[in-house]
Amino acid sequence: MLTNFDKKELLAKARGFTLSIDKMDAKQRMEKPNVNYGNDYNNLRTITARLYPDLAKLLPPAVSIYRGSEFGDYVEESYGEINTYCEQIYQLLSEHE
Repeated sequence: MLTNFDKKELLAKARGFTLSIDKMDAKQRMEKPNVNYGNDYNNLRTITARLYPDLAKLLPPAVSIYRGSEFGDYVEESYGEINTYCEQIYQLLSEHE
């Protein structure tokens, strides 16, 4: 249930993404993560939008997940893009009353 999450937990989740990606080198940040990673980010975004509907229009987009392609399942966005998205979520939540 969504009420089990609070802002502190969402901030921690967003920061967890950014801290882990910040440890990557430039080449790694250009790579595309696996589908589980993309789903994890999309889940953070969805919960944030539901708990803070006034922020929904400001949130970065969900990542695109392609299933069953000739290359298998994959996420379109790179780690670097997801890092930017998570930092935006972190900053929006930090400033939200």
